Amino acid sequence: MYFGLNEPEKQEVQHNELKKTFDYNEDIEELGKKMDKANREKLSKDDCDNLFISETSALEDINLLRNEEQEDFTKSIENFKQEALKTEILFSSEDFDIFGAISEDKTKINTLGNTKHREIKRSMFRILDITKNTQNEQYVKRLREIIKGLDKTLDNFSFGYNLNAYCASSSPLDTNNYNILYINPKNALESVKNSEKINLFNIKLNEKTKAIPLTNIIYYDNTNRTLPLGMNISDKILIDLRKLKLELKKQKLFRINQEIDDIKALTKIICVYEYEIYL
Repeated sequence: MYFGLNEPEKQEVQHNELKKTFDYNEDIEELGKKMDKANREKLSKDDCDNLFISETSALEDINLLRNEEQEDFTKSIENFKQEALKTEILFSSEDFDIFGAISEDKTKINTLGNTKHREIKRSMFRILDITKNTQNEQYVKRLREIIKGLDKTLDNFSFGYNLNAYCASSSPLDTNNYNILYINPKNALESVKNSEKINLFNIKLNEKTKAIPLTNIIYYDNTNRTLPLGMNISDKILIDLRKLKLELKKQKLFRINQEIDDIKALTKIICVYEYEIYL
């Protein structure tokens, strides 16, 4: 838990009828619903599957393959198989229904954002075609298909909003890969909470930026048409920084206190870099 970090500054968000000052705590629900509605109108099931994979541990493999840095992912495949076994997924062809989702009771009631629904979570194992017999060649082929799909989707998708988004790292900004950004900087910081010195990158997205918010439809199938609109699962955004031109506008340093327990707290150094995207 972090103390001493200010709430996200008010940002100008413009998208059709939504033209007002954006406050995260007050407006994220409304913004999430608008974004999710747009995703459902524009994205196919395959698009959503690919985007779901982009926020899993497979993203590292995708970036390595995309940059021709690695083509042997035997270790990753074995880790996925072990993870599937731990979650009691047998990952054979019989485990999937005709829609490609993990077979389970479609009458089961789930709750998302205080709203009940009967939808099924997307499965990383199913989308990656991880079975007991999956080999490296098959996995690489599937990753290449996902990369092709992500590139096409991002090329045809404009974010539609003027909005600050954040990522954090103990290293310099990675501008050669797909990146996951957060609308809330506190969530970005949580992703690297074990580092004593953190680089927080504030990237100002605009309406024409090629970026896609990971809304509810990215995480669930909506076969029964009961999935609530919103960004109830995460505030993440997928972006491909290697296709964008960034300009560093400002740099500053400050400190925050992280609570260790009721008595102890750890002071961390945060280096903030503010970037703008120019066309």
